[in-house]
Amino acid sequence: MIFLFIQLFNIMEANFNSVDFIKELSEELINGFKKAGKATTPVLVGSAREKEVRNKLELIFPQSIGISTGCVIDSNGNTSKQTDIIIYEKDICPVFSINDTPETTYYPCESVIAVGEIKSSLDTKDLEDSFRKIESVKKNNRFSVNNMCWRKYCSRQTIEGADSEIYNQQGKPLDQIYGFILCEKIGLKIDTFTQKCIDEIKSRPAHLLPNIIVSLNDGILIYLDSKNNCVRKDIHNADSLYFINNPSGNFQYLLSDLNLFISKGRSTHVLPFNKYILKEEDLPGNGIRIPV
Repeated sequence: MIFLFIQLFNIMEANFNSVDFIKELSEELINGFKKAGKATTPVLVGSAREKEVRNKLELIFPQSIGISTGCVIDSNGNTSKQTDIIIYEKDICPVFSINDTPETTYYPCESVIAVGEIKSSLDTKDLEDSFRKIESVKKNNRFSVNNMCWRKYCSRQTIEGADSEIYNQQGKPLDQIYGFILCEKIGLKIDTFTQKCIDEIKSRPAHLLPNIIVSLNDGILIYLDSKNNCVRKDIHNADSLYFINNPSGNFQYLLSDLNLFISKGRSTHVLPFNKYILKEEDLPGNGIRIPV
């Protein structure tokens, strides 16, 4: 009886280990990818894996962060390709959904924090497709009447900063939508894979590129500033690609990078959301005045 009491007491006194929790989530994700592979068509396999990733992200991020799929739009009428993962400001963002179908739901770019492409085995075709889809998202322009004004994600408060804090969607990685590619494994030799990435990188502007490529089994590909020996969010201030199998876990690295981006990233003020609801030319102007 005394021994049983001591055991129960020790269980009650046990501390929660968040690192172990995330590690278990990562292992569950790897197993979920394997289970999804039993689906009967490539489309169903992809859907099952995308759903598994969304479920895991929803467990980690706060309620104010939405995790979905669909397309990203801007107030100029531009629309991205359909994207597997969209991370957005749930409490701020207006959502335009056709028949309440996730794949045909549209999110204003001002409130989209990050997008991701989910692949099984990342081969040349999937790599090119992922680069194109993330590029189509990042081409959307966030509306701003004053680039001296900006806000932090999940905040409605607009800040007017100093000249050094000017909002610059093309020139500052933290002012852009974060883009990631996540796969179970890389279906190419590493030398071939990195060369294909270099080819894709050289074919488009820096601000339209993915920020990271993550393979659950093989490692992560990030941008390196070798002169200062530090990792960069994009190729702007980097001179190399860096591929590493992260000792703490590749999915864990992605979660950490996303969490850091959510806390430090910026967007424009919330006023542009009205432009998605009512066009300026539709505002009252030629109506009939009725005296009262």
